[in-house]
Amino acid sequence: MESLKTFRSQVEAMQSQAKKLIETGLASNALFAGEETRLSREDEASSLIAVYRAIAEESQRLKRVEASASRGYSQASLVLSLSELAVTAIVSKGKRLSSITDYLLREPTDKQQPFGLVMVCIGPRGLPEDAGVVSISQLARESNRHQPEIMNKLRDDAYLLFSEEAFCLLIDRLISDVREGRLRLPVSRDKLVEITGLNKQKLRAKIIEVE
Repeated sequence: MESLKTFRSQVEAMQSQAKKLIETGLASNALFAGEETRLSREDEASSLIAVYRAIAEESQRLKRVEASASRGYSQASLVLSLSELAVTAIVSKGKRLSSITDYLLREPTDKQQPFGLVMVCIGPRGLPEDAGVVSISQLARESNRHQPEIMNKLRDDAYLLFSEEAFCLLIDRLISDVREGRLRLPVSRDKLVEITGLNKQKLRAKIIEVE
């Protein structure tokens, strides 16, 4: 009888130990699954960070190109202006100084070439696959159109346009949502429209500034 009690105690002890092992195993599995999820989210966040860095670098490059083009255009315009002033001086030598002053101070009447408007564009496939940078000013110059026309055409073709500052705000929002598990990549264009709509005051204001 004593042996039976001892045996039962041993069985109960083994069952208790097995239960603890199972619970420990389940806890470990949950821990591993949680860590796997965290790492997956960090990978997606890193992907967004990489996209932003590439976009920021390209944006700065295009802005430098635009600044250089603007200086070149201004210098060429100045040479032409000085030539016109020289002709004016020959015709009316006595009014040379007043002619120069009036010319430099008066508002230009000719259509001015646009420079400097560089924007981030996100295509129909969304982020992170379909993001780039475009010089609106360059496209306007090359097509002899106004900048708003170029922007409207891009929007008609399903592109979303952001200033670099607005894009930075958007990426910050997406990274936060990814890390908190509220969002997974890729982020479709429609989802981006929804997100930017919800955050309209912070993001849309930045877009309007450059339009």
